[in-house]
Amino acid sequence: MPIQQKDPSRASTYSWPGVLAIALGALSLVVTEFLPVGLLPGICRDLGVAEGTAGLAVTATAILGFIAAPVTAIAIGRADRKRVLLGLTALLIISSVLSWKAESFATLLIARVILGIGVGGFWAISITAAAKLVPPEKVHAASSIVFAGISIGSVIAVPAGSYIGAHADWRDGFMGASVLAVVCFALQLVFLPSLKMKHGVNVRDFFGLLKDPKVRAIFLTVIFIVAGQYAGYTFVTPYLEQITHLSTAIVSVLLFAYGVATVVGNFVGGAFAGRNLHNTVVATVWIFVLSLASIAAFATSPMFAGLSLLVWAVSWGMAPVGTQLWLYNATLHAPEAAQAMNTSVFQLSIGLGSLAGGIAVNHAGLHSSMWLGALILALAVMMVYIVGRMNRQPAVAA
Repeated sequence: MPIQQKDPSRASTYSWPGVLAIALGALSLVVTEFLPVGLLPGICRDLGVAEGTAGLAVTATAILGFIAAPVTAIAIGRADRKRVLLGLTALLIISSVLSWKAESFATLLIARVILGIGVGGFWAISITAAAKLVPPEKVHAASSIVFAGISIGSVIAVPAGSYIGAHADWRDGFMGASVLAVVCFALQLVFLPSLKMKHGVNVRDFFGLLKDPKVRAIFLTVIFIVAGQYAGYTFVTPYLEQITHLSTAIVSVLLFAYGVATVVGNFVGGAFAGRNLHNTVVATVWIFVLSLASIAAFATSPMFAGLSLLVWAVSWGMAPVGTQLWLYNATLHAPEAAQAMNTSVFQLSIGLGSLAGGIAVNHAGLHSSMWLGALILALAVMMVYIVGRMNRQPAVAA
């Protein structure tokens, strides 16, 4: 009977509680990253900044996340992932406390920059770390749990922020985020075993990915999809209040429904992608661009704006499924580098989208944010057809 070699990069004992601790950390990071979207009106009033300027609270985090993802993946080498994750969660605590106590917009931006480092680093290594905590045949389940933490965080972040902003001081939202971050740190400290890696990621892995034209096209598609999303979504709370003239309470309910519809979109996208991946992605981006154009065109109609928002949410939930499957199929030779780069591209796109939306809002008003998002998504439609053509080329050659 052959003796199986033990993978030194795996934990000495498997730990599902450790996987849950990582998932909770991912949830906490997502909640804290997008909390300002729901708190935007309160931040503007209290710190005396315009909506477009306040959107920098999202942009700053995303830009640092873009930088931190590949830098962290390379810098940590084969370091114990438990220590790395604890360090990144500590940055989350520091950022949340600083945001809670911020008396100026400059202080808030500093806090958000610190958060960006934590977000980029954590997202870059969390999936691979969780995979080491379970038997090889359960890696898919562990990854799903971490992704569930990200999805749930995206569901509750904006409506929770909107609710807090309507019934309490906006700083209370970051106080709650601080408590959640401390709980995450404690759970990771207790339940995460030592996770020393067999191999690290190097710069050549990233350059190797970027040499592939299909991978470049997929990343460009992701940039347009995510940037289009956040050009509009960053300002959705003041948009619904000031343009559609909905009450804060109704906006909170709508944003919660948006989050639930996003999760539904994840499952819908997965089901259809299993049947025909290309057609699913094509349909997704078309629905996406039309829903944003619709909410812009019928902004003053609460019924049409509300319906458009929910369709938008479903399409946003579906979008990452197709692009992730495209990327996975194209990067089987370097999955860790691809995950770090995807995190980086995603965060860059959030920053670019929210920044572009902020500039548009400051110069042309809130209404322009949705039209801009639709315009950027039209570029995503073009890229989806280009990637689809690349996917068919090997089959034709064969």
